[in-house]
Amino acid sequence: MGYTERRSKGDYRWVPDTSGIYRLYHGDTVVYVGHTNNLAARLEEHEDGKSHWGSYDYKSTRGVPTAQRKRMEKRAITYNHPTRNRT
Repeated sequence: MGYTERRSKGDYRWVPDTSGIYRLYHGDTVVYVGHTNNLAARLEEHEDGKSHWGSYDYKSTRGVPTAQRKRMEKRAITYNHPTRNRT
């Protein structure tokens, strides 16, 4: 399964409260890639006082073991070259 269509920051009505991989964008640049156990809650946490991103997309990883989800996140970081991930 691929990523959802990109949505604007603050538009979380379709985001599930399941595990997933997400990407934050500033314009067309991926600025952060992360993984979480709760996509909706984590995206809202990122919004608090942070202006370095304006849109996001995600893919659900419901049922995927945490170790595999971390590997998926690492591949997404390698592929997308986000500017705000720590390496």
